[in-house]
Amino acid sequence: MESQDPVTCAPLSFDLITVFLRFTCQFSRDQFILDCPSEKLRRELEEELKMNCEDPRSHAWYHGAIPRQVAENLVQRDGDFLIRDSLSSPGCYVLTCQWRNAAQHFKINKKVVMLNEAYSRVEYWLEREGFDNVPALIRYYVGNRKPVSQVVGAIIFQPINRGLPLRCLEEKYGIPSSHREAGSMAQERRSQKRLSLNITNGHDNGMGRGSQLRLKDRCGSQPASLNQVPERRRPLKAHQSESFLPIGSKPQPQQTPDLLHPSPNPKSPVFRTGSEPALSPSVPRRSAEPLTGERRGLDRSSYHHAIAALENTSEEEEDDGGREEEDGQKDKWREKESSGFHRPVIETESTFRPAEFGSRLLPPENKPLEMVVLKRAKELLLKHNHHSIARHLLMADCQVARILGVTPELKGQMGVSSGLELVTLPHGCQLRLDLMERHHTMAIGVAVDILGCTGSVEERASTLNRIILVALELKDTVGDLFAFTALMKALDLPQISRLEETWTTLRRNYTQTAISYEKTLKPFYKSLYEGTASCPPVVCVPLLLPLLTLMERPSITPEGPELWETSDQGCDIMLRHLEAARDVARNTQTYTNNAQKILQGFQCDNDLLEVFKTDFHLRLLWGSRGASVNQSDRYSKFNLILTALSRKLEPTPKTQTLI
Repeated sequence: MESQDPVTCAPLSFDLITVFLRFTCQFSRDQFILDCPSEKLRRELEEELKMNCEDPRSHAWYHGAIPRQVAENLVQRDGDFLIRDSLSSPGCYVLTCQWRNAAQHFKINKKVVMLNEAYSRVEYWLEREGFDNVPALIRYYVGNRKPVSQVVGAIIFQPINRGLPLRCLEEKYGIPSSHREAGSMAQERRSQKRLSLNITNGHDNGMGRGSQLRLKDRCGSQPASLNQVPERRRPLKAHQSESFLPIGSKPQPQQTPDLLHPSPNPKSPVFRTGSEPALSPSVPRRSAEPLTGERRGLDRSSYHHAIAALENTSEEEEDDGGREEEDGQKDKWREKESSGFHRPVIETESTFRPAEFGSRLLPPENKPLEMVVLKRAKELLLKHNHHSIARHLLMADCQVARILGVTPELKGQMGVSSGLELVTLPHGCQLRLDLMERHHTMAIGVAVDILGCTGSVEERASTLNRIILVALELKDTVGDLFAFTALMKALDLPQISRLEETWTTLRRNYTQTAISYEKTLKPFYKSLYEGTASCPPVVCVPLLLPLLTLMERPSITPEGPELWETSDQGCDIMLRHLEAARDVARNTQTYTNNAQKILQGFQCDNDLLEVFKTDFHLRLLWGSRGASVNQSDRYSKFNLILTALSRKLEPTPKTQTLI
């Protein structure tokens, strides 16, 4: 049963106890949402969804008093969200969402606003924004695509709707009844101290339209005497509530050493929040007691008590610890700012803005893979040899990676002098995501260059020869391993590697190029990702993708599982990449000097340079409208296009049945 709420139409670390509970009770998204309710439950759900639209219970994204772990398991993709009851603060709510492949929790604080001497009303606050009710809060953040937290940068747009009435969800997944009743009794005792206007817990009890209060004031309105009831705790800011840490972990008294910055007192003063480096960001790291044999026999009642204990402990400790950590952090910032230090800016928006891209080659509005633009780009590539093309790629990569052309203002915003150092720091999250976007779109562009040759097979072999020569130049002379791996990834795509006729023609017409590809480039490409490759004589842009993937594990990986996830030597591979990342941050000035030396005196063709810009790739591949669509959708749809183009060029041979 879908909600009638317009939000539903919007577009598209980890402890042993948690492991045990998750595998014991099988909290799966499919079981939770797709269980077919009976007709009686269906009608009950329908009646709930017909309630006043200002009541959270009338919206399918409200799941009631479900445990924290259940909520985390429901949000699977970036942008997914739901609302649940706060188990530590009765009457308050928690926004649970998925962002950067990690579950995030934000407390929606309930505050009383005085209207006059006689009346007051309740507002619900998330960071600095207050709303009359929770549905209004959700409509605001979903409709405006505004981050629910400026620190984390999380954006919500895909509601996770319940398929059962709230009563069933609370019975199946809720906290123990004793805990829930205790919270209700405490709430009732507090409400008895006020002269209530027949309103309970912020929900409208159906007062008539002729009421003294306006509709927006009715929801949760309370008398002025409420201000005489002392608050037990100060209201928490959103980034302090529940799990403001990106991987859902609670603050630890002692921080574990950072693999990239192992010193006990790191030089970077940046507040580690939205993109904490983690080997596996999708699972929280929490200290836990060892899993003993006795705990395997937990019954369902014991399970519910364990869930409640986890929920209450995490929320209470995070509330208190968050305040102390924030106060200490503010003191550090004041000391540093008084000495002339400027706080680095945490970027939350991509530097790629295809809609605002002033192009010399693209019209103001273009369709995906527009033939006129493809033809013009092909002509520009054919005008330049592989030496020039490789240097244009280097120039474009150095601009995106912030190796060259970094202004003093930008350095102040980053807090470092080079993007190669920024990608190893917590606040370099957005740059890491941008580089991952560029790497994959560049690979798709190379594949389109090959599959777009709809003429003779000799033409495709010539294009393949040119791309391999550029890859050799990038590896041996230019030292741009970022672009080199993007080209090699394109040649390794199944839609390209299956073109047997094209590769055979390459071996026949360009024998030396084919030998270099098989004997030199492919082994070097493989050893790069294994972390065993010997460093080329000159490197301007180092290998970055393994580090980017380790720190910003995407919810959708176009390449499939990473090498360290499938290899028997996975831990060794991962540690080698982390050690290489430390060298990247340490040698940023060397990379900058090498790039300046390679590009000294180089005459750039601005039109060809535009062809290698990511904004151009986004507009060319997905069109002016599709460039802003969800990344995973864009990648999956274009993968189908590449498959169709490949099969059209060289259809799969039909097997003949022998009689």
